[in-house]
Parts: sequence; structure tokens; C-alpha cells
Amino acid sequence: MKPVSFVTGAPALVTGKNLVLADLHLGIEKEFRESGIKFPSQTPKIRERIDILLEETGAERLILLGDVKHKVPGISLQEMREIPEFLAYFAGKTSVEIVPGNHDAGIEKFVPKDVRLHPSEGFLLDGVYFCHGHSWPDPSFMKSKIVVMGHQHPVIEFRDRLNYRFTEQVWLRGKLKEEKIREKYKGKAADGKLPGLPEAVILPAFNVLSGGVPVNRHLTEDMRKNFIGPVIKELDEKSSEVHLLDGTLMGTISELKKARIG
Repeated sequence: MKPVSFVTGAPALVTGKNLVLADLHLGIEKEFRESGIKFPSQTPKIRERIDILLEETGAERLILLGDVKHKVPGISLQEMREIPEFLAYFAGKTSVEIVPGNHDAGIEKFVPKDVRLHPSEGFLLDGVYFCHGHSWPDPSFMKSKIVVMGHQHPVIEFRDRLNYRFTEQVWLRGKLKEEKIREKYKGKAADGKLPGLPEAVILPAFNVLSGGVPVNRHLTEDMRKNFIGPVIKELDEKSSEVHLLDGTLMGTISELKKARIG
């Protein structure tokens, strides 16, 4: 298995020669414009950030773990114009592979032919399983040592004495609880036996405009139902570590929910 390393200061990881990102949400500016907040497309800036990361890491493959586009349902004119050009640009520099997310319905219609589009259930590569995280992965994820996902947009929430709130993006890394996952995949292993569960790594969203879900807040059932995928719900909060982008270990999810930060 290739080792998995966080890229310091960026919502990105490297495994082998692969640069892995999640939740680009290209075209999200349209949603802001419809709310009365107007600013230019951020796609050129996102492209520039990825260019820098490819150069700094020496990666030879770019893996995008879903929600490449933002509008759902449908596709905006901005997305139709920008995303094919965006993907073609990187396909001209390196190998590009995509696992579609819940925002990516219809993306196959304008993905360049030299970009590989995987099934939404994800794929296994060198002992690491890659998926978006909004749905159950293929049973082959049980053969991996690490499953890497996006979708949740994890952040940690801080509040001061005046109740001013701000958030910081974080990484989540920890064990999965076995009961529900083993029940889900029972009988699907070729030999009838399931191996040990992989460790889970949850990436922060690459597009900071797409918001986040505070891991240190006790979420309502509605938020858990609509914003957290089935595998992520099985993350063991007592052992799962929370890391800031600079590498600072903040503690486990359970510890942070008990603590008052700020």
C-alpha cells in the first residue's frame, strides 16, 4: 500500500504519485449571484492552486473525489463552459481521474475523453480506496487499508466570548465502527469472509466557498441525514483524530464535542 500524506497548508493529500482533492464545486458562484452576492468566477484561481500543488508534490496523477461541479440538479451555463476547459487543461499535463459525487449528475456529458470517469461507488488503487462518500462504496473497499473520501466538508468551529463564530478546515482520520458496515457487506466477499475494516480519511473541501460541517458540534438528525454519507456516519468519534491544515492535532471528535473552544 502506498503511504497517505496530508499536504501541509492545503486541503489535499498525496499517496504515491497521486494528488487527491475533493469537492471543487466549480460554478458555485452562480448560487451566490442568485443570492445577491456578486464576484467573478473562482475557477482560474482554483486551477492555479492545483497547478502549484502538482508542481510542489511532483504528482503524476490527479484524482478528484467528486463534486467537481456545483449545481444540483442540472448543469449551469457557467459549468458547461468552464469545466470541460478546466479538465482538458489538466489532462494535458497529467493523468486525471474522477469519482462522481452527488453534485456530478450529468458530468459524463462534458468530461474530455482522456479523463477517466470511475463509477460513483469508487475504485481501489494500490491498497487505497477512493470514493466521494455520499453513498456506500463497492464491496472491494473492504480489501483496502485506507478509504479516502470527501463529501462532508469537515471544519472545526470556534466561538469567542461575544459568540463570534469562525471555522477552520480540518482533516478527519480514524477507525470505522464494524457492526453496520459488516451487516451491509455480509455475504459479498468472494470467500464469504470480510477482512478487517480500512482506516478512514476524510478530506476537507478544496473550494472554501462551499462551506463546512462542524465536527465539534452536536448535529441535528436532519443534518446527519442530509449532509453526512453512510460510511462517514460509521466513523468512530472516540478514536478519530481531527487535524488542522497546518498539521496541528486538535484531539478526537469526541474530545472536541465535550470541550468549549473559545
